[in-house]
Amino acid sequence: MRLRTSLVLFGSLAAWAEPLRWTDLPPATAALLQRSGIDEASYDGWLVGRAEQNRTRLAAGSAEHITYYLLQTKELGGGPPLRPTAEAQKYVASLPNKDAFLRGAAGNGVFPAAVRDRMRLFWETPPTSPRHKVLRGMAERLGWPRNQVVETTFRFLARQASGTEPDGLYQERGFSADPYRPGMRSMEAGLTWLRTEGRDQWKTVLLAGPGAEFGSRFGLDDALPILSPQATALRGLLGTIPIDCVDIRTEVTESLAQGPCRPATLDLAGERLPANRYDLAVATNLLVYLDDAALGVAMANLARSLRPGGCLLHNDPRFAARLFGEAAGLPALHFSSIRLGERQGKEQLDRVVLHCREK
Repeated sequence: MRLRTSLVLFGSLAAWAEPLRWTDLPPATAALLQRSGIDEASYDGWLVGRAEQNRTRLAAGSAEHITYYLLQTKELGGGPPLRPTAEAQKYVASLPNKDAFLRGAAGNGVFPAAVRDRMRLFWETPPTSPRHKVLRGMAERLGWPRNQVVETTFRFLARQASGTEPDGLYQERGFSADPYRPGMRSMEAGLTWLRTEGRDQWKTVLLAGPGAEFGSRFGLDDALPILSPQATALRGLLGTIPIDCVDIRTEVTESLAQGPCRPATLDLAGERLPANRYDLAVATNLLVYLDDAALGVAMANLARSLRPGGCLLHNDPRFAARLFGEAAGLPALHFSSIRLGERQGKEQLDRVVLHCREK
């Protein structure tokens, strides 16, 4: 079977991102994958299946951003901004087939007038702002009926609000690019720890999954640029050190075309990163989207991209991240918690996890 390649850009250099082969994986990673039923003979088929799953999850992520924007923006009119989670819960509560809807069945499409009005404005008003233009383009490429776009988002939000399956839910949800700004504190805390330990001789840095300000369930400020706040924050923390950014969403990498990093569209758990290129890799609010098998492949990919002594900073507290890190030659050196404050009356905590290659 033929595996897909994709064009990636770093600065002015273009190259084709090749699939990460079974032979690229460390033996210890391959052994762990075999325990979960993936071996050399089935690996290419797993990559093909993952690529198909990626298309589905990218589509669902597009639906999320479109819905978050149309419910909350002030650019289009339509009355006061609406809260996505509250609207999702109201809609699900109104359905006679609530349980079936949460399992994936279609709803009845009977939205409140305020939601319908905002849907009409999003799809029928000529785009005048950069954000509306990008999201309308996203909707056109998606090609879904309007109701399906909003229902897909409401289904995720209702399941997420129930709190009954948070871990597995994120490994199934659409690939969202919404940045949670308080979550960037884990990135800053990790860099502080590395500097304290004298592990800050960085010449080239990788930022995986930078995201962008398309529209977030956490809120929307129309005055903010689309540009990734995570990439901007990392640039501020690192000064002039070169930064490469990779993201699975082309809309994210297109938004970074003018900086503050060199962008490439790439699947971290399937396509090769440049080998031995980076002294530091940052992947916060990203690994949680990967199931154990994809996490193992991603950790191996990140490990081969680091130079000796290079470090990976992330915020995934799962034991699997530690296990696959060690298998790839990236033992965990530091694990800590950081308080982010309260959101909707609940205490928010994040993790700071650091793995480093031997020098």
